[in-house]
Amino acid sequence: MSRSSGVLAMLLAGSLIACSPVREPARMTVVSLSRQIDRTRPDYDICASLTLSRADVANYFALADEVDTVEFHDQAIIMPCSYRGSIQLASHLYRWEIFAGGAGYLYDGGALGKRYLCRNKCLVALPNLR
Repeated sequence: MSRSSGVLAMLLAGSLIACSPVREPARMTVVSLSRQIDRTRPDYDICASLTLSRADVANYFALADEVDTVEFHDQAIIMPCSYRGSIQLASHLYRWEIFAGGAGYLYDGGALGKRYLCRNKCLVALPNLR
């Protein structure tokens, strides 16, 4: 192996390690969470069953499907109750919000970064979101 191909192999190996999935709950730290209920909406009483722990939030972001704006708009159900807070992923602090029904947002600073929907294995792991 030539010296240049050896250097290239080392760089590639380093980049693969750096790209290891951040969607593993063990690599996430939920810094804060608080429950929100919009009592001005007539259907707010459905919020009684929504409970999420820090571990639930990490599981949500590990299992929920990241979707584009169109799919989120078509399928997300925004309920009058949610949890929100902050989470550290790969050494970066984000704000998040997860609604009853399984729709969720991840914010980078003040900007909306990603949209998520909790489906299949996510709903099995987090039945309180239904």
